Amino acid sequence: MIYKNEKSLINIIKYAPIIFIITLSLIITLFLYVDKQNELEKEKIAIQNEFLKKNQEFVKTEIENLYNLILKTQAKTEEKLKQSIKERVYEANNIATRIYNENKDTKSKEEIIKMIKDAIVDIRFNDGQGYIFIYSFDYECILLPINRANEGKSFYNFQDSNGFYLGREIVKSLQGKDEAFLTWRFPKPDDLNKQDFKKIGFNVHFKPYDWFIGSGEYVVDFEENMKKELLEYISNLKSSENNYFFILDYDKKTLFQKVDNIVDKSFQEFQTKEENKLFDDIFNLSKNGGGFISYDDKITDSEIPLRKTSYVKGLFSWKWIIGKGFYDDYLNQIIEKKSLELNQKFNEKIKNILLIASVLTLILLFISIYISKLLEKKFQNYKFEINNQEHILSQQSKMAAMGEMLGNIAHQWRQPLSVITTVATGMKLQKEFNTLDDETFEKSIQNITNSALYLSETIDDFRNFFKTDKYKTTFNIKNTFEKLFKLTSAQFKNLEITFVNEINDYELYNYENELIQALINILNNAKDALENINTPKVIFISTKKKEDKVIIKITDNAGGIDEKIIDKVCEPYFTTKHQAKGTGIGLFMTEEIIVKHLEGNFSIKNVNIDYENKNYKGAEITIEIDSLKYE
Repeated sequence: MIYKNEKSLINIIKYAPIIFIITLSLIITLFLYVDKQNELEKEKIAIQNEFLKKNQEFVKTEIENLYNLILKTQAKTEEKLKQSIKERVYEANNIATRIYNENKDTKSKEEIIKMIKDAIVDIRFNDGQGYIFIYSFDYECILLPINRANEGKSFYNFQDSNGFYLGREIVKSLQGKDEAFLTWRFPKPDDLNKQDFKKIGFNVHFKPYDWFIGSGEYVVDFEENMKKELLEYISNLKSSENNYFFILDYDKKTLFQKVDNIVDKSFQEFQTKEENKLFDDIFNLSKNGGGFISYDDKITDSEIPLRKTSYVKGLFSWKWIIGKGFYDDYLNQIIEKKSLELNQKFNEKIKNILLIASVLTLILLFISIYISKLLEKKFQNYKFEINNQEHILSQQSKMAAMGEMLGNIAHQWRQPLSVITTVATGMKLQKEFNTLDDETFEKSIQNITNSALYLSETIDDFRNFFKTDKYKTTFNIKNTFEKLFKLTSAQFKNLEITFVNEINDYELYNYENELIQALINILNNAKDALENINTPKVIFISTKKKEDKVIIKITDNAGGIDEKIIDKVCEPYFTTKHQAKGTGIGLFMTEEIIVKHLEGNFSIKNVNIDYENKNYKGAEITIEIDSLKYE
C-alpha cells in the first residue's frame, strides 16, 4: 500500500521534468516573441515619430508612482516608528521579565536590578539613536543610558519645552493599563538651534518592581532613516542606458542618480550659467506641479550632443525634486539597430528551442517513467516490511495487555466468587438442618444473582477493552478514566499505590479504546517502577485544556529515569526491566498509538514533585490530543 504523499512524490518524479521543460520552452518562446514584437513596435513608433510620446508617458508614470510611494511612506512614518519602538520595548521587557523569573528565588532585589540594568543599558536601535529607559511609578529614574548620572533622581517635575510634565503624564497614561504611547516635544541634543521636535514614546508596566520600561524617538530622525531606505529602494529599481531616476534637493545637491553603462554629467554639479539656469528651470517646473523639460547634453563616452527629455516633480515636505529622463536620439539609434538583428535571429532561435525542448522532453519522459517504476516497487517493499514489523509489535503489545487484563480479571472476580461460594454453602447447611426459611432463601438467591451480574458486567468491560475501534466517537475524558480505573484498580490496591487525581470533564472525538490501551501501558509502566519503592507510592493524574488541546499528565514518584537513557525508552525492545517483566514495547506502542492513531503528541521527562510536605523525583508523561472536533 502506498500512501498519498508517496504517490505524490512518484508523480513529481515522473511528470516534473516534463512539465518543467515544456513550461520553460513556452516561456522562452513567449518571451522572445513578446520581446520581438515590442521591439518591432518601438521601431514602428520611431518611424512614425511617436516614440517620444510613449517614453514621456512611461517616465511620467514611473515618477508619479514613485511620488505616490513617497507620500504613502510619509503617511506611515509615525505608524512604523511606533511599531519599531514598541518592538524594542517589548524586547527589553521580555529580557527584564526573564531575568526576574530566573533569579527571584535565588538572588536579592538589588542583584536582580543590577542584572536587568546591565542587560538593557547597551541596547541601541534606529542607527544608535534609540535606547531603553526605566523609571519607577514613584518617579525615580532607574536607568537612563544617555545620562547615567540622573539614575536614582526624581523626575516628578521634569517638563518638556511646552511645560508638559513628562513623568506625570507617563504614569497617568499607564493607570489601569499595561502599556501606552505618549507624544511630547523636546530639543535634539545635537541641534545647536535648540529647536523643538516631536517625539513619540512607548512604555510598558513592569509589575514585579512597579516600574515602567520605555523608549522615545524623534519623528524627524526616523523620517531621515525612511529617506535613506527610500533612496536604497530607488537604487534597486531597474534602469538602463536610456532611462533612469534622479533626485535633487533644493540646495542644488544631487541625492541620487543611477545610469548604467554611461556617465551623465547633467546633475554632477551646477557651476556654469547654463547649468544654474537648467536647475532653476527644473526647480520652477517641479514647484508648479511638475512636467517635462528637454535640453541638450553630452555623455562622457561621446562628444555628440544628445537631446534629453526628463519628467520632474517636486516633493516640498522633504525639499526633493524627483525625475526620470531618457535620451531621444540614442533611443532611435538603438531601436533601428536592434530591429534588424531581431528579424534575422528570431525564427532561428524559436526553431532551435522547440527542437531541443522536444528531444529533452522525450528523454526525460522515458527516464522518469523508468525511475518512478523502480521507486514505486521499492516503496511497496519498504511499506510491506514496515507494516509487518508494526503488526508484530502490535500483537506483542496486545498479548502483554491481555496478560495484564487476565490478572485484573482474577482480582476483580475473587470477591464475587467468594460471596457466591459462601452463600451457597450457607444455604446447603441450613437446608440440611431444616432451618432454611423463604426469607433467607430469597436473600441468598438475590446475593448470588447480584454477584453473577457483577461478573457479567466485568466480562463486558474487559471484552469492550479488547474490541478494536473502527470509528471515532465522542467521549468524556473523565468517564474514560473511570473505565480505566475499573479495569486496573485491583492490582494497584494490592501494591498500595495511591492515585492523586485532578481529572476535569473534557470531550474528545477520537478512538477511546486505543486511548485506554495507551493509558494502561503508561500506568503499568508506573506500577512496575513503584513496586519496589519503600516510600509512599503515588501516581498523579491531571487533565487540562489549552486552546484546542486536551493535555493529560501522568506522573509517578519512583525516582525518575536515568537521563542517559530517557531518550531511548520509547524505542522498540528497549527495556530496563527484567526479562520476565518487560518486553520493551509498552512505551513504544503507546507513542505509536498517541502519535499515529490518535494524531496527538507524546513526551516524557523527569520532574520534581511535592507530596505531603516532601519532595520526590519521578517520571512525567504528557499526552496532547485535539479536543472535540468533528471531521
